[in-house]
Amino acid sequence: MQQSQLLSQAVNNASALKLLLEQEFEALKVQDLAVFDGFQDKKLDLLTLLTNDEMAEHLKNHVSRAVAPTSENARWDHVISLLENCKELHLRNQILIDRKLETIRGALRTIQSADNVNNVEVYDRLGKMKGRRGFKRPSHA
Repeated sequence: MQQSQLLSQAVNNASALKLLLEQEFEALKVQDLAVFDGFQDKKLDLLTLLTNDEMAEHLKNHVSRAVAPTSENARWDHVISLLENCKELHLRNQILIDRKLETIRGALRTIQSADNVNNVEVYDRLGKMKGRRGFKRPSHA
């Protein structure tokens, strides 16, 4: 593949990946898992295109050597910048997923605890602690 075609493909795929990661985040925020799942195949396709051998070799060569500032090199720099931004967006999405999973795990632990009713302290209308079930307050004689 010619370098100009490779560059155009890299810009298009990196831009598409960035947009997809932003849409993925919005789907995660509103918990639309059907939409989120629909993005996964598209994301995998884009990542495959961006990491093919020819593309990866060219990006490595561009990063590892000092290159003269030309319009083509500036476009490769733009691709690298887009990919770095995609990495940050992916990490942001992963953090959101991890937080939601931890919330779900916490809720499940609470629901599955053996004696969660007796561990809850209840207040009356005056804000005073009511006795727990099975718990007797010491009398003040």
